[in-house]
Amino acid sequence: MQNLYQLSYISKNMIEGDKQILQSQIESILTSASNNNVKLGITGALLYSGGYFCQVIEGEEDNLESIFETIQQDSRHAEITVLNFEKTNERNFSEWSMAFAGIEESMRFDITGLKDIKDQTSLQKAGKNIVNVLEVLVRKKQASEVVMIKNKELKINN
Repeated sequence: MQNLYQLSYISKNMIEGDKQILQSQIESILTSASNNNVKLGITGALLYSGGYFCQVIEGEEDNLESIFETIQQDSRHAEITVLNFEKTNERNFSEWSMAFAGIEESMRFDITGLKDIKDQTSLQKAGKNIVNVLEVLVRKKQASEVVMIKNKELKINN
């Protein structure tokens, strides 16, 4: 794929309500993203961390721009900050139309610091850091889910 791009951004959560409502809305986002992304050849990952969405999406430039336009118009997101949008040779999340890295109560990243970055090189570095963190979290979550499934299988077989 010659026209492969990667976009990373953060946005403030605007979902109101308790933890159960938040979780339900995140599930809705993931379901919608998974369905739409498959059609457009987009992959990526999402983390909810301390009141912010941290997301990476990958795909052809036109498709990314279309999906990102939808995200920007989604009332669940505000204060969207693009950290990195660049051409890439390979996907970090090729196995997932939209991987979910989890929900964290406290913010993993320095949001104020990220929003205050003015130079492109520092923004790209921050964006790549988020990509790396999401990749690690997704793989850890996937590994723990495999262990839980295997433990359930062991209980059933015993």
